[in-house]
Amino acid sequence: MMAATVHRGPYDQVSPAYHAVTSWISENGYEIAGPPRETYLNDPRTVVPEELLTRVEFPVCAATA
Repeated sequence: MMAATVHRGPYDQVSPAYHAVTSWISENGYEIAGPPRETYLNDPRTVVPEELLTRVEFPVCAATA
């Protein structure tokens, strides 16, 4: 299972997306089960920085009490 979000904007401003996903994970009874992954959904050579899309994913598992 993965918890994920998509960040729109420059790569150097992706931190809030990480915070949003990790907050959702802890608030919904999950634990992080491995390292995060970023997937770049468009090409920075053809898209202005404000329109860049980055998918941020964390593998998760059900929290253990």
